[in-house]
Amino acid sequence: MDFTLLSSAPEKTLALGESLGRLLHGDEIVLVSGELGAGKTVFIKGLAAALDIPVEEVVSPSYVLMNLYSGKVDLYHFDLYRLGLMPAEVENPVDEFIGAGIVAVEWAQYLAPDYFALPQAVAVNIETDQGGDRRVTVRTKLPYISL
Repeated sequence: MDFTLLSSAPEKTLALGESLGRLLHGDEIVLVSGELGAGKTVFIKGLAAALDIPVEEVVSPSYVLMNLYSGKVDLYHFDLYRLGLMPAEVENPVDEFIGAGIVAVEWAQYLAPDYFALPQAVAVNIETDQGGDRRVTVRTKLPYISL
């Protein structure tokens, strides 16, 4: 299922993330792609809010690779910006956490396409138009996701 939603402000992007977060069961991998400043971290803050994780605790883990937040379900928050595209022969640090809770990955465009084909994958792409508004596209095969 594909959904395209529009956001005209960070608060709206956060609300979209929260709406998705309320639908998650706890073993999904949310793959968030977008350019620098698109709103990836804001969207993941919304996921966290839905899990009763204070949004002020959620920061982009650019320098530590992964932050773990405990809420209704554990949220494993990755940022792959500094790693960039990884060669196939390098073990991906995301792998060991899939299924342990909700895994949210910023800069998911650096992952191999196989991750987007996982049955529990929710792909989120955030694009910024010339006016600064965001187009948030959500793609998943999970039948319980409906935005």
